[in-house]
Amino acid sequence: MIRKITAKNLEARFDAGTDVLDYFDTSRAKSWGGARPGAGRKSLGKIRKQVVLSPLAVRRLERFAKRRGLNFSTAIEAASAILQD
Repeated sequence: MIRKITAKNLEARFDAGTDVLDYFDTSRAKSWGGARPGAGRKSLGKIRKQVVLSPLAVRRLERFAKRRGLNFSTAIEAASAILQD
């Protein structure tokens, strides 16, 4: 007698150690996840550095950034361009 395959008895067969792969169509199996070409955040071409600044220097840079509509990092870059030799 052929029993109807259900999720419940298929799971029971799997738990019992029986090979149940024949009940699935593996020709259409998909692989999810993993690295994909072109995925992820694009490089800005910048280097991360940590600096220690006095509170006065921070306030100056924050005012400089605000006047020019820049974020803090961009303000430091702009200020360094002004100071170049």
